[in-house]
Amino acid sequence: MPPRHDPQTAGDLAALDVTGLRLLHLNESPYPPSPRAIEAVIAGTAELHRYPAVRAQPLASALAARTGIMPNRIVIGSGSGELILFACHITLSSGDQAVGPAPSFFGYTHAIRLFGGTMVCARLDPAGAPDPRALAASVTDRTRLVFCCTPNPPSGGMMNAAAIEELAASIPESVLLIVDEAYYEFARFEGGPDVLSILSRRRGRWIVLRTFSKAYGLAGLRVGYALCGSDEVAEALRRAMVPFNVTNVGLSAALAALKDDAHLEHTLGLVVQERQRLSEGLRRIGLAPMPSAANFVSAAFPIPAEAAMEEFRRRSILVRSWADSEHPQEIRITVGTPDDTDAVISATNEMLSSLRGR
Repeated sequence: MPPRHDPQTAGDLAALDVTGLRLLHLNESPYPPSPRAIEAVIAGTAELHRYPAVRAQPLASALAARTGIMPNRIVIGSGSGELILFACHITLSSGDQAVGPAPSFFGYTHAIRLFGGTMVCARLDPAGAPDPRALAASVTDRTRLVFCCTPNPPSGGMMNAAAIEELAASIPESVLLIVDEAYYEFARFEGGPDVLSILSRRRGRWIVLRTFSKAYGLAGLRVGYALCGSDEVAEALRRAMVPFNVTNVGLSAALAALKDDAHLEHTLGLVVQERQRLSEGLRRIGLAPMPSAANFVSAAFPIPAEAAMEEFRRRSILVRSWADSEHPQEIRITVGTPDDTDAVISATNEMLSSLRGR
């Protein structure tokens, strides 16, 4: 069954009055970005009268050195969400289909519908990761695009190398395969598979999406990038773009953050530590949190998700439901600071104790 419509988009949630609330609903970093990135933002204000560099060459070159993908096959976007829109724009027409895991990032369905396509949902595997067989089995002669996110929101499940290889081999060459690695840095920290290396052996078209919004803590500057398997795909994305779509300040901050490996590793270590503490705390008071390789934890609550969200909000904590008809009680909680973890565990314990006392 397809996921139900989620009336709460990222924009809706970001527009909430969040004064005095713990913001654990959008999978943002609880920690500020690299000091080098902040310095780059400040320095960049002196160049606000200039347009950004064409094709963001400095950042693309630095990413090429990291990934082995040629700079001309790297497309920079205003967050990976914009690149998802571009991919649908160059691929879909009215009546076409796109396949994606469910539940997963709500932006896929939004972008697919925007360009006249229909979303075909493939359920996750038992560990909460996209299922390559389910995705491949959902492909028809109307399919133009397949999305796959690993680690997958809202479940946190991560595909292993064998699953990525099966997916790459089973999706027809005529179909554009997009592997969304918005949580790539967390997956790498956990020893996840080298998705780029696997996809490089695929004969068909492919894109890997990554972002500076999550682990790098630059969500407010909106910088993402597409690593494309061919010149053809990269040029098609560029033709769909508005020129100068990413600001000079954002590009400079992303480049500075990319170069500060020590800060990134420190941040990842802190988040992973709190993720473990949050999972253990929820488990200790009677819940069964799902394994996660990202910066969030999900668990089913003994009450409907919307009711649980409201209970958290009454305690000044914002979290998210899965917004999926087959998971009506699951809640996703972004990993925050140690103080946030304590507050979530305390609030959950209060909720569960109140339910037991009824």
